[in-house]
Amino acid sequence: MNGDGTQSEPIQDQHSQSDEDKVAGILAQEEADLAGHSEPQVLDALRERFADAGHTVSEEALHEHAHRIAGLDPNDFSSKTR
Repeated sequence: MNGDGTQSEPIQDQHSQSDEDKVAGILAQEEADLAGHSEPQVLDALRERFADAGHTVSEEALHEHAHRIAGLDPNDFSSKTR
């Protein structure tokens, strides 16, 4: 903010998170959104989310997470978006 009380620069770095926290947040959101969906659908979504966030995750880890998320019981939200 400058002296007149207006914001003139981005504040996005105000609450910086570690890479581990960002990855955990992505996984938590994908679990909520895609629990019980098909494994290929979850895998595609994980690839896209990690790429959008600028994180490199091994194919092995992506497949493990996709398998785990696809095997979760759908919640109210994820079952509505099937």
